[in-house]
Amino acid sequence: MNRIHERRTHSGSRDGFAARLGAPRGVLACAIALLTLTSVGCSEDAQPTSDDTTGLADALAADAAPADWGPADCDPLVPSHCAMPWPSNLYLAADDSRATGNTLELGPGTLPRNADNKPIDPKPWRRLDGYGVGTSLLVHFAHIDVSGLPSESAMDGSTDDDAQLVWLQVDASGKKVRRVPWWVELDSTEDDVAARTLFVRSGVILEEAAHYIVAIRKGLKDTNGKALAPSPAFQALVDGTTAGSTLAGRQARFEAVFGVLAAEEGIERDDLLLAWDFVTASSDAVHGDMLTMRDKALATVGAQGPEITVGEIRELSEAESVETALEVTGTVRVPHYMSPFKMGSQTAWRMHRGADGKPTQDGWRDAPFWVVVPRIALTGKPVGLVQYGHGLNGTGNQVKGSFNRQMGEKHGLIFFAANMIGMSTEDVGNIVSMIFDVSQFPILSDRLHQGMVDYLLLGRAMRERFAALPQLAKYGIEVDKKDFYYSGISQGGIFGATYMALSTDVTRGHLGVPGNNYSILLHRSVDFAEFFAMVRANYPNAADQAVLLATIQLLWDSIDPVSHYRHIRKEPFAGTPAHDVLLASAKGDYQVALLTNETVVRSDLGVALMRDYGKAVSGVVE
Repeated sequence: MNRIHERRTHSGSRDGFAARLGAPRGVLACAIALLTLTSVGCSEDAQPTSDDTTGLADALAADAAPADWGPADCDPLVPSHCAMPWPSNLYLAADDSRATGNTLELGPGTLPRNADNKPIDPKPWRRLDGYGVGTSLLVHFAHIDVSGLPSESAMDGSTDDDAQLVWLQVDASGKKVRRVPWWVELDSTEDDVAARTLFVRSGVILEEAAHYIVAIRKGLKDTNGKALAPSPAFQALVDGTTAGSTLAGRQARFEAVFGVLAAEEGIERDDLLLAWDFVTASSDAVHGDMLTMRDKALATVGAQGPEITVGEIRELSEAESVETALEVTGTVRVPHYMSPFKMGSQTAWRMHRGADGKPTQDGWRDAPFWVVVPRIALTGKPVGLVQYGHGLNGTGNQVKGSFNRQMGEKHGLIFFAANMIGMSTEDVGNIVSMIFDVSQFPILSDRLHQGMVDYLLLGRAMRERFAALPQLAKYGIEVDKKDFYYSGISQGGIFGATYMALSTDVTRGHLGVPGNNYSILLHRSVDFAEFFAMVRANYPNAADQAVLLATIQLLWDSIDPVSHYRHIRKEPFAGTPAHDVLLASAKGDYQVALLTNETVVRSDLGVALMRDYGKAVSGVVE
């Protein structure tokens, strides 16, 4: 399928408008629940305006977060929940040292508290200079009637001139770049219909380092037919009566926003139920750590890749397998960029950083691997390589699934895999502990970076060193180094997109039952029922849970494919080739949400769905 093309203007210029913007109780039970989770999912056999732009920029930069937070911890525009509307311009502090001109400064009381009344520490989020490219809008209106608004299956009216909500991207001058397609849903996890969070989901992956304005027009009603009214705080901004209040410092920014809406969309301030703006993070802030680790690691191990230590070579008889001749296990010695610390009785890991704040090596790690060698490889015929990505919280041992064996023998391919540490079996205990205190979420996102380093370096080692290992000399294996691919299933299909954006060795990949953007996937996956049981136990308010997912996604973005799809083909990272990937979705997948793949294809990033996808996709034509 091909995207309906639309001209867009990139707004990531540093000199532009956007750039100047300013074991607690229940641990044992929950551990058991999450361990149950690891057995769910894909098995090893699973298949698959103002023209005064200077004044406008200055006005927006003026809305910097105050040094002394006080009541500014919360945005009063949506009085029913502290952090809404999300993402809020309130938490963008002017910072000329950052690519977007901002630092994300969440207040000490902005984020939800757990059942022990412990707030989430906002420090890890200060590494960002904006919000995520997969971010959803979170807002609340009691008893809102959404029956007439675009939905997941009927999004087409969302960019019409008279759309009830306008999601606008503007360029460095404050002029319209495009309208963002969107759709809505209410939080079905909240039993109290009056309290349900309204999610406004983007129909495309947003641009990096870009500025967005959201406007909700008056005219929305509640389920009793009563018109919804602006909050007192927003009405004060509309009326310009904020002098002497805590909102006074934000008036200039909102005057600028109102000006853009009037000039670019013909929406006057008195027609607004709610409006606000935000900026997405730069690629440097999101991907800088991973690219630093990748480049340093590859330079450290050299062109031949890391050293391989063989643990066991198991010869299989034809009675044991008609396709597989050998199963090889061992380790590769890779640079380690994590430092250990104690989290309760367990050892957890965080990024090891140098004085400059960038990841730096802290010793070495022996990363385990598994290899399946087909019988055809012992005939002297050159064979190719496939790096395999395993399923949810699993291990690289899943590479031994029967489908991989069949494919390897049929097409002359050696399949191999490592553990995607961060979300592998060995990480389950730490994931459980992290759920009780989400301040520790970096133990997952940071360690996934190391998992990706392990994957990338194992691929290099297999291509350059494997066939020449002395222990394999008697088998006469010859590897065709140009015949090298990636294939992943479920979690391996998800993170396969990240791998493909980062790999300098593999340019073609198969992503089996893939998805992206965990903050959306989690809401739609049967695999995460037990996960949500733990979240609810520790953060019982559904609106808090929504903010929680949106918040952790900002750190997850650094490794989540939602921020990497742009860099697979359309905008490759520096020193990285363009790649091709095949999205092999499964109809009716209740584990990995199909709609996230539709979002990728609609985003015009050079990634397409297979024909016969099974349904029409709004905004996409064959």
